[in-house]
Amino acid sequence: MGIVDETTQRGAASAQDLDETIAAVEGIGRELNAVTSAMGDRARTLTQRSAERNAAGEPPRRLEGVPFAIKDVIDVAGFPTTMGSRVSSGPEPSATAPVIHLLERAGGIPVAKTNCQEYSYGILGDESAFGRVINPIDPALCTGGSSSGSAALVASGVVPLAVGTDTAGSVRVPAACQGVIGFKPTFGAIPTEAVFPLSPSFDTVGLFAREIPLITTAFAAITGGEEIGDVTGGDDAAVGEAAVRGTITLDTGLLDSAGAFADDARTWAQRNLTDLRTTSAISDDLIKVIDDGLAIYDIVRGYEAFVLHEQYLDEQGELYQPGVWARILSGQSITEAEYRSQVAALEEFRASAVSFFDEVDFIVTPAIEGDVIRWDDIDDGSVAKFLRYSLPFNVLGWPAVTLPVRSESGVGRPPVSVQIIGPPHGDQALLDFAARF
Repeated sequence: MGIVDETTQRGAASAQDLDETIAAVEGIGRELNAVTSAMGDRARTLTQRSAERNAAGEPPRRLEGVPFAIKDVIDVAGFPTTMGSRVSSGPEPSATAPVIHLLERAGGIPVAKTNCQEYSYGILGDESAFGRVINPIDPALCTGGSSSGSAALVASGVVPLAVGTDTAGSVRVPAACQGVIGFKPTFGAIPTEAVFPLSPSFDTVGLFAREIPLITTAFAAITGGEEIGDVTGGDDAAVGEAAVRGTITLDTGLLDSAGAFADDARTWAQRNLTDLRTTSAISDDLIKVIDDGLAIYDIVRGYEAFVLHEQYLDEQGELYQPGVWARILSGQSITEAEYRSQVAALEEFRASAVSFFDEVDFIVTPAIEGDVIRWDDIDDGSVAKFLRYSLPFNVLGWPAVTLPVRSESGVGRPPVSVQIIGPPHGDQALLDFAARF
């Protein structure tokens, strides 16, 4: 498994490289309980095509020969989409989700589907029909969810790239818990067709990697954009220009309010942000907006999730994981009128909140509140700590990326990450900025 730059320069992954990756999927990946399906035959077919292109002298594609993993709520033709569940939600897919097709068309090689929180409904990663994923950093640490298996395969070095979904933090939180980079794009930037939804008003497809340039390349392959500085027109262009010039203004107020986390955050900020303009001017107002958005989220998510699962409840309700079942049922008392009212409020909320970026280019926060929680220490407040800084930006629809900032992770020393948020549709500028660190 070479890094992306080496793979791209080579033009195609070799059969030997792929065999090593498949062996790691079947070995390390299975040991971590991160794999639901190995995709050896599909991977070998695509690797052969890549080799044929290379032999014919065709130029390498963006992701030529790069192996990647896929959260098992995303359809790939010929493989079951299990949702981490014993519930049957339909026949085996006959078509592949557009997001996966686009990665394959760019030369990416899918090698595994990954274990996840059942139906993506939970931020801890504690409930799957296949059991919990094991955190490669330290088995005693919570993996985060719901895209726990995708994060684990990247964190363990089995693959350099993985795909997950993020409705309330389900890419960024497991990335933070397992010490890798997690990227949630602007709501709607990546197609979600043939991705089983949790709450369509907030669902996004996101990416895991150990290096920002690979996420940038994969995002460009999916969206059809350029890989560096692809910001065209309007406010996005101004943000992109600022990222190049270094005249960026950051709001870091939430970073300073993170309690025990603040020391690690402050050290990172002092090391990396001293040449940039920082402020805490908008943080108090943003906290109020965040709190207002949570009420909208609870109604909209609860209603949409219940409607999606209502058809399965009578005959298969007992097959759900207990916590997931309870969360689904919590939405049954929400009326359609309440839901419609909150959907309208959501649109107004998103439109008005963009004004925060009149004052700053990016916002910096912790990825989660406090340290990564140990499985044995999970309590009634753990979910709120994991969601505190991730969920609001699903409600707002803004792009966000989490970056590990503590490099000496290991047993007894959990990883620490920060989150950087950009304006809606400023995804490329955000990734360009995050690549500095």
